[in-house]
Amino acid sequence: MGLDELIDRLERDADARVASIEARAKSDAEAILAVADQASARAAEDALARRHEQRRGTLDRQIAEAKHRARGDRLRAEHALLERVMKRAGALLEEATQSETYASALPERVTEALRFVEGRAVRVRCLPSLAPAMRRAIAGRDDVTLEEVPGMPAGFSILAHDGSVGVDETLAARLERLRARLFIELLAEVDR
Repeated sequence: MGLDELIDRLERDADARVASIEARAKSDAEAILAVADQASARAAEDALARRHEQRRGTLDRQIAEAKHRARGDRLRAEHALLERVMKRAGALLEEATQSETYASALPERVTEALRFVEGRAVRVRCLPSLAPAMRRAIAGRDDVTLEEVPGMPAGFSILAHDGSVGVDETLAARLERLRARLFIELLAEVDR
């Protein structure tokens, strides 16, 4: 399974989990509203107008607090889900570099990353297992040297020899960049 397919699958799974959490949170909020409305009706029947207004104010505050707690619970649940998804995706990164899909996409990713350091002598760092594919990707480039780094994260990085520019295309860094986008989307969803 390629990284893009994995990410798509993880996003679909996350969307399904988020929808389930939203449904539960909405149901809880509706139940709280129903209880609050019943209490409000009893108070209206039993109390004077002034006391009724005081209770209604209290109920409105409780409803607002309950909604706030429900939103917080939902956000925490979504955050926990995203963390589980990211942890699982992180565990699969090394496996992803062994896939044909990743190997076939590597030259294009390298070419794209080299655009950011155009005109500079650079060092491309990668795992020894990716070195053959990387050599093919940088073939004919005199300004690019390859450094095999055992134990580095899956993927590759590029660093200008003068240290002025670097491009981190390790899968862990790419996944981390995806995390930010997912969190933004979750926050936007909670605010609706």
